[in-house]
Amino acid sequence: MTSDLLKPEAQKTSRRYELDLLKALAIISMILCHPVLRLGLHIPGYENDFFYFLGQDIFGNYLGVAHAFMFAMGFGIVFSRKSTPKDLMLRGVKLYLLGYVLNFLRYGMYNLTEAIFTGEFRSDILQALFGMDILQFAGLALIFTGVLKKLKLREFHMLAIAGALSVIGSVIPEIDTGNYAGNWLIGHFVFTNSDACAFVFFNWYVFVAAGMLFGSILRRTEDPDRLYKRLLIISCCVMVVYITLTFIFGMYFLCRDRNYYSLSLLEAAGLLSIDLSLLSAFYFLLKRVPASKLRVFIDMSRNITPIYFIHWCILGFVDSIFCYLLEIVFPWPVIYLIGVVLIILSSWIAKLWAGRKRSAKAR
Repeated sequence: MTSDLLKPEAQKTSRRYELDLLKALAIISMILCHPVLRLGLHIPGYENDFFYFLGQDIFGNYLGVAHAFMFAMGFGIVFSRKSTPKDLMLRGVKLYLLGYVLNFLRYGMYNLTEAIFTGEFRSDILQALFGMDILQFAGLALIFTGVLKKLKLREFHMLAIAGALSVIGSVIPEIDTGNYAGNWLIGHFVFTNSDACAFVFFNWYVFVAAGMLFGSILRRTEDPDRLYKRLLIISCCVMVVYITLTFIFGMYFLCRDRNYYSLSLLEAAGLLSIDLSLLSAFYFLLKRVPASKLRVFIDMSRNITPIYFIHWCILGFVDSIFCYLLEIVFPWPVIYLIGVVLIILSSWIAKLWAGRKRSAKAR
């Protein structure tokens, strides 16, 4: 089954199973990370607990997660049959709007319900309803990519533009307009404050552009084995240096104010080395293990957006009802167990949903 990946003539249309495994690892890591970030903060002294470090930094940074998610999106654009500028921009608008639907279902409706019953409209309602997240960024990235493709720019040009945007986003000082609307609007592109923005466009588009450039290189190569061998060696060396330095100087030491969402170009390079190392490792794993035996992870990759959406809806319900309303504090083992249950449950629901959509189209 994996031999098809080695045929140059199949490079344009064959499914890249190594990419599927990277995406599956990213969504698994994200789902394990998010309960730690949301449920763990109810534990007194959580910031200094090892289990918080494990969830936030190991699962939330080293094992792919958001940066791998965005790299994979760029990679996938190159191999997608629907990658015209119009396709990308339309998909981008849908993802951007979906991000705000998720905001409402995740926390917004609970905050609004509380405000209606208490008569107290707190400032965090705006954050719950309009705060930026990965789906909004992904939407903007697809729209921008569609515009660049409309201008006939190649992947190398896109990466150069992304690098320039990253430098600009890193040197511009934190902006505070004095009101949420201004911070939210500007926060789409450069960092303002954590209430109004996350995954700001200038700093994060480099992952999408890097994915597209690597995908285009892979698509043209006649020897994927040789490419991945060289990539594995180089990326692993960079990854080891990067991770070692983070343990010496602290997490996100290459980010301004150690802010993950306004990472620098050097920090992005370190994170990309992790993504490329994992991608290469998965490529060679698939030469030993048939993709059919990894079907559960490939299915997760195909349903990655619904899984992301569903797990946040369930987690928002648990956090709002059990932690905020009933004031229950979950211990760390239960929080991690909730993460595992979320992986299984959201994947199952997403698979059912995908099956129903296919059945509806077949009628």
